[in-house]
Amino acid sequence: MTRGRWALVSKTGALARSSHCASVTHSGHLVVYGGELKPRFPVDTGLGQDTAQRGSLHVFDLNRTNVLQNWLLFSPSPTTTSEDGSHKQSIPEPRVGATTVWHNNAIYMWGGRGGPDMTPLDAHQVGVWKATIDLEREPHGAPGLVHWERIAATNEEQAPASRSYHTAVAHGDRFYVHAGCPATGRLSTLHAYNLKERVWEALASGPEPGRGGTCLVATTISGSAHVLLRYGGFCGYELPDTAGALDIYSVAEDKWITVQPAPDPAHGSPGPRSVHGFSRFQTSSPSLANAVAVLYHGERDASRLGHAGAGTFWDDVWLLMKEPGDGELSSGWAWRKVIIGGDSAPEGRGWFPPASRVDADGNTRIILFGGLLSSNSRSDELWELQID
Repeated sequence: MTRGRWALVSKTGALARSSHCASVTHSGHLVVYGGELKPRFPVDTGLGQDTAQRGSLHVFDLNRTNVLQNWLLFSPSPTTTSEDGSHKQSIPEPRVGATTVWHNNAIYMWGGRGGPDMTPLDAHQVGVWKATIDLEREPHGAPGLVHWERIAATNEEQAPASRSYHTAVAHGDRFYVHAGCPATGRLSTLHAYNLKERVWEALASGPEPGRGGTCLVATTISGSAHVLLRYGGFCGYELPDTAGALDIYSVAEDKWITVQPAPDPAHGSPGPRSVHGFSRFQTSSPSLANAVAVLYHGERDASRLGHAGAGTFWDDVWLLMKEPGDGELSSGWAWRKVIIGGDSAPEGRGWFPPASRVDADGNTRIILFGGLLSSNSRSDELWELQID
């Protein structure tokens, strides 16, 4: 039996939100950007009672080396430098439904939408933004500084269509943008952005239907096969059509396949869901050596009020396993349910970004911050999950 334990790390009312971005740095700092407290109204605008300046980042040291650890605020510097050397303000507009990835000591953000009409942002705002912060000089009292820069691709005309509630993941020197919601409908496209060469590339689209609120995990199978794993999403109903079904993208072949992992003998397979967590997994435990990803929480049934309401949510956790000696992408997959113990666990939720870190012992810790609850309130909790 595989067991897990959630631990409540922080609860900070001022930071409650959903539809936000979250990434974990190599040094173990959680970086949170954007989102909403009230449906369709982005937070961190610097307007009215929203005191966090536009473009601010909220940072928490997950190593907790300081027993008095609290959230730190990093706000944009007064001026930024553009690529041509001139000095001007360059700060992203407040948004919801964007994504961030951490790569080479910087945050890269793409996509999102803003305002009550919930329309995707324009091509300039929706493009690649880079944020750098000096985590070695943590602020004491006053906010620290974040430097934002809009990164122009050499082929901006081939950038993905503006959208929100897509999924993005970094792998090597590229980050991948998949699916999501444009002004109308839902997409199944996959694009890669080369962070070194600043070039967009259109790749094979994922299996239909188009969807929002899906998740990708980037990993390596059998030591050499680079793949993206996809689970769930929403297309008017929760996906996949068959519980537990997994979509796999082969980076080398630019091709997708769909597989049906073996169910847990006692608990079956994870149910359809969207706006959930799905993260890469590694461990030093021999009993879990075959585990490659963790699936957790997410929307079980959508609200009849659409984005203005809250549906019902899963509170479960699953491991995705792959037989190490099976080099075929189409076989050797299985689901294993994680039995949660301990004194407390987070309420079921969705509309949060997947995040994780690897601790000093080489074990993945799942990071769950914020999200939408069935009461239609936004969570202010930060939880960490350890799987044995």
